[in-house]
Amino acid sequence: MKGLVKFAAGLDGIELRQLPEPVPRPGELKIKVLAAGICGSDIHAYFDERYLEMPVILGHEFVGQVSQTCGDVGDFQVGDWVTALPACYSCGQCALCKAGLVTLCAHRRSIGSYDDGAMANYVVVPAKYAFRLPESAKTLRQKKLYALAEPMCCVARGVYERIDVKPGDVAVVSGPGPMGIMAAQLFKSRGAYVIVSGLPADREKLALARSLGADETVTGEQELLQAIHKKNPAGADITCDCTGVPASLRTCLRVVRTHGVHLQIGVYGKPVEVDLDELFLKEVNYVATNSTAVSSWQIGMRLLAEGKVDLEPLMNLELPLESWKEGFEAAIRKEKYKIVLLPDNDFEE
Repeated sequence: MKGLVKFAAGLDGIELRQLPEPVPRPGELKIKVLAAGICGSDIHAYFDERYLEMPVILGHEFVGQVSQTCGDVGDFQVGDWVTALPACYSCGQCALCKAGLVTLCAHRRSIGSYDDGAMANYVVVPAKYAFRLPESAKTLRQKKLYALAEPMCCVARGVYERIDVKPGDVAVVSGPGPMGIMAAQLFKSRGAYVIVSGLPADREKLALARSLGADETVTGEQELLQAIHKKNPAGADITCDCTGVPASLRTCLRVVRTHGVHLQIGVYGKPVEVDLDELFLKEVNYVATNSTAVSSWQIGMRLLAEGKVDLEPLMNLELPLESWKEGFEAAIRKEKYKIVLLPDNDFEE
C-alpha cells in the first residue's frame, strides 16, 4: 500500500512509500481510507516542531470503510463506514482512561504520531474508539466530510463539555478559520448570540461564518466592543480563541465580562505574553480544551447526524495522496479551510 511516512528530521525526511498493509490485532478494525485531513499538527510534524516516533505514517483525521475485523469488535462489520478517535492506544487503567479521557492519559499513543496513521490506503484502529457514520451520509462527498469529524469533535469538547453555555449568552469567537467557524455553529446550537471576530483580510471567511449562522462579524477591537455592548454592556459572557495568536487572546481577555468565561481552543505552540491581571481583576474563568474525550465523539457525531453543524463549505480542496506536498503547501499558506488527501479512487457510491 501507499503511505506518507515521516522518517527523519528535515523537510526531506518525509516521502510517499510502498508499505505492507497493516494487520489488525484482536479488537481492531482494518479500515480502507477514503479521505485523510491535513491538520496543523501534521504541518508541525513536517517542520519537526512536535515529537514523533519515526518512522510513522502521518494523519489522524480520517474516514473510511471497514475491510477486515479481528476478534471481538462489537457490532462492527466489514463494509461499515467509520471514523475514529486518534488517541487510540492508552494504558486503559488510570482514572482518566476509565472516565473516557484517553487523550489525557500519560501513556496515550495517537495514530499519526506514535502509531501509523491514516495518510495511507489502510489504517488500523481499536473498534472501541471507532464511530459509525450515520445513515444520512449516503454519497461519497457526504462520507468524505467525516474526515473533518475529529476537529469538529475537538471543538464540541470545548463548547459542550468544558463550559456552560446559556441561551442568550454573548459568545465571541476569535478567528474565522475552520475551528472558529465550527465553534460559531456549535455556540449557536446551544442558543448563544455569536459574534465572530477576524481581520480585514478575513472578510470572505467572515461572510461564510454569517452564512452558517453567526449573528454578527467584526474586523477590529472597537467594532467588536460596540457589537458586544449592544447586547451586554458588561462585556462578553464567553470569549473563545480559535487562533493560537497571542494578540487574539489579549483581545478576548479585554472584552470578556467580570465572571465571564474564556475558552481556549487554539494552540500557541510556544510561551506567550499576556496580562494575567485581566483574569485576576475580573475573576475570569480561563478554560482550556485539549482534543477529545470519548463522550465528545458521541456528542459530535449526534450533532452531525442532526444537521446542527455544516462541514460542507469547509472541505474545499481534495487531492490524491500522491499530491500530498501540494496539499501541505496550501495548508501552510492557509489558502483553504480544510484539505483532504484521497489515497484511493476506486470507492463506489
